[in-house]
Amino acid sequence: MIKKIYFLLLFIFCNLSLHSQKGLPIQVVNSKIQPLVSLTNSNLQKGLEKELNANPQWKNLITSKKMAVGVVDLSNQDEVKYASVNGNHMMYAASLPKIAILLSAMDAFEKGELKETPTIKNDMRLMISKSNNKASTRMIDRLT
Repeated sequence: MIKKIYFLLLFIFCNLSLHSQKGLPIQVVNSKIQPLVSLTNSNLQKGLEKELNANPQWKNLITSKKMAVGVVDLSNQDEVKYASVNGNHMMYAASLPKIAILLSAMDAFEKGELKETPTIKNDMRLMISKSNNKASTRMIDRLT
């Protein structure tokens, strides 16, 4: 179940000036915007907890409030679902801006503002899978 969920991190702590960005990649009417907690789905919550607790190290981190996870299922934009573990516990997320950079790059690909080359794909992989700061900086330079 979890593997079919589209992940979207909503807390983006990044101060990028993206001159090529012409708007958000997902258009939502303001009247449809709701607090995340109102979108909580019990089945998604149970599935998330089951997956996380299956890993003993993650379970320990969650119990000691050293790990927090939030998931938003956007597979049906008319029925958005949310689940979290330690979602109300404030934590520092060092690599979170890299998700914003990735989202901006994907949007730029779709709009034809950035060409998807092997070099760019490699930098995106390094940025996300290895948390490589130099690759992140190169991507920011390409996007601004």
